[in-house]
Amino acid sequence: MAALLTMSLVGIGAIGAPWLAPYDPTAQLDLLTLKNQTPSWRHWLGTDAFARDVLSRVLFGARTSLGVATLSTAIAMITGVAWGALAASVSPRWTHTMMGAVDVLRSIPRLLLLLGAIVAFGVMSPTLLAVVLGLTSWTSISRLVFTKIRELDTRTFVEAARALGLSRPVLLRRHLAPHLLAPLGAAGTLLLADLLAIESGLSFLGLGVKAPMPSWGNMVQDAVPFLQSAGWLAAIPCLLIMATVGSAAAVATHVGAGSHALAPASIYS
Repeated sequence: MAALLTMSLVGIGAIGAPWLAPYDPTAQLDLLTLKNQTPSWRHWLGTDAFARDVLSRVLFGARTSLGVATLSTAIAMITGVAWGALAASVSPRWTHTMMGAVDVLRSIPRLLLLLGAIVAFGVMSPTLLAVVLGLTSWTSISRLVFTKIRELDTRTFVEAARALGLSRPVLLRRHLAPHLLAPLGAAGTLLLADLLAIESGLSFLGLGVKAPMPSWGNMVQDAVPFLQSAGWLAAIPCLLIMATVGSAAAVATHVGAGSHALAPASIYS
């Protein structure tokens, strides 16, 4: 419940950033008097070295970081589910070819793929970054779907459905898909946490979301020169990243633990 509450609050902050943020996140309010100001009633989380309101940047940073992570997770899930389900449904020759391609991609370090994409595209917008992250993160999902469908294909209820003459698409949609929901929910939540951490790391290194657009990663990068004099500037986005990633992992663990009870008898009708 604590993890769900944390994720819900972060999500509300990200969605409602345009209405909740007290200032424009890129506005330099007063470079003479408001640089690295400690938290106050006027600026609840203080201001950064460029006299920008930290609370506003945190809210819009959540919008950017979670937006990139969510979009990239959706792309990875759609691609992985489609590839894994297709590989489990075609002839053995094509199955070996398709899953062999997955194994080849999994053998390449994802960091190398990301760096190659960054070199190829140069400065990437958040949308392009999400597409690149999604297209380099779907292989584990495809392997999960492929393995689970192959396991389910040996069950008695699937053999009975085949004997009744159900087509493969109908079999996948009505009888196999319900059994995939919990494993995919757990895997997708973990992937969201993983991609959020990767986006934050890339932005921290200057390879992801570029300033002045705020993200939690580039907020930490901006705060590095002031760790001793204004440590809260780095602590706030770091704590948010840790809390969100940890909460997503806790939710995924809970969903995965309950996956054995996912498919009630009604799905077989």
